[in-house]
Amino acid sequence: MIFQSKLFALRFFTALCIALLAGMEVDLFVPSFPELIHVFQLTPFMVQLTLSLNFIAYCTCALFTGALGDRFGRRPVLLWGIFIFVVGSLLCVMAPNFPVLLLGRLLQGVGIAGPATLGYFVIMDECPVEKHTSLLGMLNGMVTFGMAFAPVLGSYVTLYFGWRSNFIVLLGLGVLVFGASFWAIPRRSINPSISLSPKVYGPLLKSSKIWFFMGALCFFSVPYWVFIGISPLLYMENLGVSLKEFGFYQGSIALTFGFVSITSGLLITWFGKKSCLTAGLLSCAFSALFLGMLSFLGKSTPLLITIGMLLLAVGVVFPINIFYPDFIHIFENSRGRINALFVFFRLSLTAFFLELVSSIYGGQFSLIGLSIVLMIGASLLLSWYILSKKWISLN
Repeated sequence: MIFQSKLFALRFFTALCIALLAGMEVDLFVPSFPELIHVFQLTPFMVQLTLSLNFIAYCTCALFTGALGDRFGRRPVLLWGIFIFVVGSLLCVMAPNFPVLLLGRLLQGVGIAGPATLGYFVIMDECPVEKHTSLLGMLNGMVTFGMAFAPVLGSYVTLYFGWRSNFIVLLGLGVLVFGASFWAIPRRSINPSISLSPKVYGPLLKSSKIWFFMGALCFFSVPYWVFIGISPLLYMENLGVSLKEFGFYQGSIALTFGFVSITSGLLITWFGKKSCLTAGLLSCAFSALFLGMLSFLGKSTPLLITIGMLLLAVGVVFPINIFYPDFIHIFENSRGRINALFVFFRLSLTAFFLELVSSIYGGQFSLIGLSIVLMIGASLLLSWYILSKKWISLN
């Protein structure tokens, strides 16, 4: 049995809530972009700052929270981070103008760094290594399902209650996570041997194995985040999709992504890692070909774009779930710092590509599609190298 006690089940629930908060913190309010543009008289570039500033704070603080968590334990870093997130959410709910909203988003980014970096270890620290893959599969499955449906939920919350209501939802979830973390996360002794200096990341950055794994994982996940960030403007502002219809398009991607994620552990058990990984990589390749054709031919209807993203949503699940456990165990006593590096680079790349696409995107899908194709191509090349080196076990 994976859940050996009620206390462990509570910790699993807490880790699930933490990860849901980390994912929904970005996705939930994205459908509010068109309303924010009209309410505060913003340009597309300016409204994207609500994501970019959040990402910058998020990924910068993640580097510190990784080392802090390894040294002082997960509990204090998580609790202080969630508290800062709640304060930032309050500012967003009450924001009378755009600068205050940006400040709230900045604090949300600072606060969410700890939970996003260390949340998985609430359960990983409590079970043997051989159970990590199954637990991670279960957790990732349920989390990605919730994350994928956040834009759909955000669409309807915005439609019926306005943009502030999305931040009220985040505020409520933040309070819930704080309470669950306070009761579930154990206190641990301090490990003074772990330095808080940035030099502590030196050995990790010198490892080519770390870089290849991190690159592959980043380029599998970043295209989805970039698409989520720009899709409200693309679908609603440029392709004439209504807010309600936008929820249906996002919902189809969410349902596919969530279903494959939740069942990925079972599918790997039935068909094996090798078969599932091969299917995932092929689906990513077909997605790149399909989206590339749409970009060059100019046939970018909402339905065709959604079909291309469905192929990507199916494809990325297996490489991420199969690569990640091997990645965080490359150096045994550095899991917090390894994950912090991954969060830092994933969010940095997301912010970079999101701002790049939003600044040069002229209401057409072509540049978005080409960016996604390039990132998928990079992920496939890095995956081929990892597999050729036999750095993961496919048994």
